[in-house]
Amino acid sequence: MEHLLTGLAARTGQGLFVADEKGRYHLRIDGHSLFLQRQGADLVLSSPLNWQVQGQSPTDREVLLNLLGQVACWARRHPQALATDEQSNLMLEARLELGTLELDELERVLAAHVGILETIKPQLLRVSLEPQWKQTLWRP
Repeated sequence: MEHLLTGLAARTGQGLFVADEKGRYHLRIDGHSLFLQRQGADLVLSSPLNWQVQGQSPTDREVLLNLLGQVACWARRHPQALATDEQSNLMLEARLELGTLELDELERVLAAHVGILETIKPQLLRVSLEPQWKQTLWRP
């Protein structure tokens, strides 16, 4: 993993990556936060989507169904999937087998990850900005 991170830092012109207290390495690409973390024999690439899965409103369910439909399209070419963290926040995640992972493949996955983020985030932002109207009756 250190070899991959050193090569990635050299190619991107960044300094050496330093792990945080959770053992994650933080990358910032095109304004998106990406985290790399070793989990067993896998390298996990994840990004928070800043959207909490509640499933309460019809709009939330519609958004989730739309995103799950997109996941099927990504799966044909990319290892990315949707996941949630402990607080039910939606995340984009890719699991890569660390033993066979090459730097070129990691760069392709990072590029795909950023491309998917640039597709998903505007959709989620648009939904979060839509007013959640609740009909109220005013009685004098």
